[in-house]
Amino acid sequence: MDKRIAEWVRREGVVVGPEFLRVDSFLNHRIAPEFVALAGQALADHFAHRGVQVVLTAEAAGNVIAYEVARRLGASALYAKKGRAVTMSQPITRRVPSPTKGGEVELSVSRHYLRPGERVLVVDDFLFRGLTSAALAEAAQEAGAELVGFGFVIEKCFSGGRELLARFGVPIVSLAAIERLDPASGEIVFRE
Repeated sequence: MDKRIAEWVRREGVVVGPEFLRVDSFLNHRIAPEFVALAGQALADHFAHRGVQVVLTAEAAGNVIAYEVARRLGASALYAKKGRAVTMSQPITRRVPSPTKGGEVELSVSRHYLRPGERVLVVDDFLFRGLTSAALAEAAQEAGAELVGFGFVIEKCFSGGRELLARFGVPIVSLAAIERLDPASGEIVFRE
């Protein structure tokens, strides 16, 4: 765990339920460049030796952190779009449930931008149930790319996401691992 990231999350995050933490004041609505730089560098440091060529995320919450990680690794940033644009050539698509919006969303990425043999790192703001990240990993594999790891700013350890992603057999890194959220007190309990 990165203590600087955890302290920022503790100070600025808002517990809105036993499963939900609002970080939209610094990570995924209003963006704090200092936080993104700190998190991006920390994730890049973890994967610097993995030869990452593409940092893949899902639109839109992961875009900023994925871009920063890619920039620091000298890689390309690529995000799977929500829906399927009529202009997208040869899309690889996956349907995933949206825990924050309800329902399902279709994620699409073009085979022209996710190529066979490329070394892919999946990055996102949160690891919750792991369904979106698993879908992105499967899309990378379908494209013939090589999955080299998963990186997350915040992990909710109580949701089973890490266990779901373990089947891919690659490193899973989270910078701030949350054991429990207490909506009554607003307390965020981190795993040490």
